Amino acid sequence: MQDGYYLSAYLHIDPLDHLLGTIIRHDQNAALFQKSGRTVKLIRLWELERVTGIKEHYVSFHSPEQAKRVLNELLKPLGLSLRDMVEIWGTPGLQTAADYHSVQEYRDLSYHSISHLFSAVMADSELFYNKRILGFSVDGGPDGVVDTRERTEKYFFTGGYINEGRVNLFPAESPGMLWGWAKFYFRMREGTLMALASASTSEIYGERTAGFPVLDGLHDMWESDCIRDLVNRVEQLTDEDAGRLFNGFDPRFSRRENKISMIMKIVQQVSMEVMDANIDRSLAAYSIDPSETYLALAGGFALNCPTNRHLMNKYGFAGFIAPPCVGDSGLSLGMGLYAFHKKLRGEPFEFKLAHAYFGEPDSSLPDILSSEAYAPFIEGAGPMTEQQAARDIQRGLVLWFDGESEIGPRALGHRSLLGDPRTEESKRMVNEVKQREWWRPVAPIILEEETAEWFETDYPSRFMLHTFKARPDKAPLIPGVLHLDGSARVQSIGRLENPRLYGVIGEFRKQTGVPVICNTSLNDRGEPIVNMIHEALNFALRKGIPVAYINGMRIRLRNHGDYAQAHEGPYPRRIGMNALSDREKEAAWKELNPWDVPRDVLYHYRDPNEQEPAGVYDIRSREDAERLCREVRLVQRHKKLFRTI
Repeated sequence: MQDGYYLSAYLHIDPLDHLLGTIIRHDQNAALFQKSGRTVKLIRLWELERVTGIKEHYVSFHSPEQAKRVLNELLKPLGLSLRDMVEIWGTPGLQTAADYHSVQEYRDLSYHSISHLFSAVMADSELFYNKRILGFSVDGGPDGVVDTRERTEKYFFTGGYINEGRVNLFPAESPGMLWGWAKFYFRMREGTLMALASASTSEIYGERTAGFPVLDGLHDMWESDCIRDLVNRVEQLTDEDAGRLFNGFDPRFSRRENKISMIMKIVQQVSMEVMDANIDRSLAAYSIDPSETYLALAGGFALNCPTNRHLMNKYGFAGFIAPPCVGDSGLSLGMGLYAFHKKLRGEPFEFKLAHAYFGEPDSSLPDILSSEAYAPFIEGAGPMTEQQAARDIQRGLVLWFDGESEIGPRALGHRSLLGDPRTEESKRMVNEVKQREWWRPVAPIILEEETAEWFETDYPSRFMLHTFKARPDKAPLIPGVLHLDGSARVQSIGRLENPRLYGVIGEFRKQTGVPVICNTSLNDRGEPIVNMIHEALNFALRKGIPVAYINGMRIRLRNHGDYAQAHEGPYPRRIGMNALSDREKEAAWKELNPWDVPRDVLYHYRDPNEQEPAGVYDIRSREDAERLCREVRLVQRHKKLFRTI
């Protein structure tokens, strides 16, 4: 392979999907790599939601030209453009090579799933080539953009055993489909459901997981008897059933919240059983000793912290490997690492994802401080000191913005809202500011070397992918970061990857005796994590945050009410996705859909989660348009369920 820059892009381009808003690929992203000899470096990973403001960015590009304009705008601050790329991978319409994927090599395994897997197993090449790794790609199912057969003819989910660089891939199961079902059914995000499962004490009696299949990607969650029966049983519970069918409704929560919690407790238990089955089969098939093997996970289900902790506790793996962007927002990373592995024909190369900070930086603070537009709202600015920052955190919530943004869905100390963990008031303030339910937890950041002193664990959690119980003698000291069951979704922080925040937490320990601070992502409800300084200041001024720490400067803010009156919502992100004017949209719609196929039929037809109706349709043909309408209506009547995206 030639030295130089390579771009891996997990995007989607289609004019009809652009107009409809159908979800073909969500959490779209792109990764820039640089190869020099046998060394490969990740230079930047762009999550499109950060620059478009579209949460879980799912909007397709209208044309290759639109996608190229956006990518060139992202590359420009680095002094690069698409012309400087040796090769581009991952997106038909953009890609400049056709030999980067796994479609021919693994005819029965999903390329989407293999890409997830490689984002984890190759996160540290030293481990990949010199140790043993057991990995699983576990999410809600693949897309079919590159591998068009994978949704109907391939196993959805992939496992892998890597023995000193030798790769063995095999089909696996994933609990992710259950969580996808719950997300749509309850209209709550998976993280909220995971928190609610452990928050309420309400619990149904009996054999809770009986009848649930081991999932293989072929079961229709919407038609599953076991799920329908479980939901019906829980929905019918009343106070009269307390002590007989369940333990009673937790008075802190609404009836709906209690019932959802009961259902999600069972979904969580089934999820662990599915992952246990994956691991047990693999240990037997490859004669694996877990104590000499690393566990690697990727795919959206790898965000399930209780399961990750359960697996590490039960099997005693040598260590845990996962990127911070375990979900689809990390697919460009996995696509790229698989491409290098394939195109170098298995020859070792050096790569290490040593930290999470591969997003965009912003150095515009000097211009902002001298701007007349911000003059009424900035009281003063000066270099930060660790002593002052620790005192500010003890007084209230503090905005923290530092260098390149972290990649992945969780704040890891570069785009964060920080607070004092020693009081429940910090949790209350965070949930009020972010418009969240009162029971939603706030995560702790702890000095890495102190993790085992404060939590029941023997390994760190750098990317906030594990739930640990606080030690009994420490729990009363940090109520602001504990879930209602006494656990916490912990981030361990080291001096090398985040020296500035590490120093502040070290000073906070000197002043309070506690090496922990509250941490939550810097974003409003329904908004992606803040990316640029304008967006951060907008958040602080609208939410009444008095002090912002930005790139090592302490900014004191004022006149929050005046700003909030003039700025109703989040600061607009810098890249828009409207490729056409209203008139152009109307003309394009008529050209693409001349026989006026109804939108609900087109949603069903374009939705990759719908396996029916089978066949290929050209909706610009009257005969095909009419046949599509007839067949979709039959499917909708048969299922008695219609989902719009």
